[in-house]
Amino acid sequence: METRANHVLIGVFTVTVLAGALGFILWLAGTRIDQRFTTYDILFEGSVSGLNVAGDVRYQGVRVGQVKEIRIYEKDHKLVRVRVEIDANTPVNSASRASLEFFGITGVLFVQINSGAADAPPLETPPGHDVPIIASSKSDLEELFSGAPRLLENAVVLVERLNHIVDADNRSAIRGILTNAETISGKFASRADDIDEMIVNVNQMTRNIADLTERLDGLGAQAEILMNGDVKKLLREASSLTAGVNQMVIRNQDAVNSFGDRGLREFTVFISEARQLVTTLDRIAQRMESDPARFFLGAPASEYTPE
Repeated sequence: METRANHVLIGVFTVTVLAGALGFILWLAGTRIDQRFTTYDILFEGSVSGLNVAGDVRYQGVRVGQVKEIRIYEKDHKLVRVRVEIDANTPVNSASRASLEFFGITGVLFVQINSGAADAPPLETPPGHDVPIIASSKSDLEELFSGAPRLLENAVVLVERLNHIVDADNRSAIRGILTNAETISGKFASRADDIDEMIVNVNQMTRNIADLTERLDGLGAQAEILMNGDVKKLLREASSLTAGVNQMVIRNQDAVNSFGDRGLREFTVFISEARQLVTTLDRIAQRMESDPARFFLGAPASEYTPE
């Protein structure tokens, strides 16, 4: 009787577990049926090591699907075709870009889709393909790895140049430079008091120059005030004098014109006659100086000679 009861309990438990599993499967299937997916291809250049089928596909970091297939691209063996299945509501368009990213430091890759411009046109299936293709781009880590050989080459060249710089001759020169620098530093240290005194003197001289500049500014301001007053007074007097001369010329315009026409000619004749007079007086002065007696008494009478 007890054995029969145990069998009944085991049977009930088994049926319950099977019913629960069947319900879970039906619920999961219903969820998958209700959710719509869109299939895309992504062409990656280079290795996709670390990416697996059923791996995550994320849009801006949010999981939206999974990897369905990974194959060598038939039309170009340098490319790897990755077929993904993502939620149909994911806003993928022609501006979206797919890249491979790492899950932390695990080495496992996932497909990251970055959004593009919201107003970009939707993706279309290109000729010769059965699904749309999302354009791919290199991730920051891939860029780093792709540039590593060139970076290593530059590092080797730099090391070679450093070895050339620090050869035996240059090491001796560098050692001499360091020795001279140490000697100069010691001399500066021994003359620290003199340097401090020089700095104090320079500071004092700077203050004196600043004081002198302030005084010169004050003198300049005073001179400007004085000059402004004198110059204004001089300009007023010059203006008055100019006005007086102008009025005098206007009043004597006829006399000025007459002097310009006739007076200048008479003045020219006067100058010519004065020049002749000066010439005559000069000649008379020369005769007086050479023979005063003859000039005043006339020529001496000739001596009488008896016959």
